[in-house]
Amino acid sequence: MIPCPACGKEVKIISTTYDAPYFGKVLLTSITCECGFKHADSIVVDIKEPVRFKIKVNKDNLFAKVIRSTSGTIRIPEIGVDMEPGPASQAFITNLEGVLVRIEDIVKLARKWNEGDAEKVARCEWILERIRNAVEGNEELTLVLEDPFGNSLIISENAVREEISEEEALNLKTGLTVMDISGLSEEELADQTRSTDQQ
Repeated sequence: MIPCPACGKEVKIISTTYDAPYFGKVLLTSITCECGFKHADSIVVDIKEPVRFKIKVNKDNLFAKVIRSTSGTIRIPEIGVDMEPGPASQAFITNLEGVLVRIEDIVKLARKWNEGDAEKVARCEWILERIRNAVEGNEELTLVLEDPFGNSLIISENAVREEISEEEALNLKTGLTVMDISGLSEEELADQTRSTDQQ
């Protein structure tokens, strides 16, 4: 039995898999309770080689398609912006302009939360100005999309695809919450792994 986080009663769980274009196999889960609580989630199941895409953002390629899986990280180094996946991270398909709009919305919210801090407000204004400049064609920004599971993609002849080393991939956030449910210490797990390998 899984209790409802709102009322404690047993929840109803429905899950299925779906082959989604660009993402591959996706696990769709819906959780509902008679009290009205609802939660839906989608998790990309396929794991591919780690990948990085880079593209220059300017007014000529704002409509280049961006597919970001739940494990994708988006960076714009020139303005110091990182969109990293978390436990509630959702996959999306948009274009470069759509990514910039998402970032603008987050920066505007941060500006509002920090109204009393002149330095943080000025930093937010600077980021928003740089994004406007890119959209209007007055400067170029670099968008970097990294995915340790290889499920993110930029579709454009101007995008550069690079493989990521295993070490780099391990340093990327995945959006997954990992729990140890074995009850064993790290030493006991290592001993168990060694004995399994010897069999």
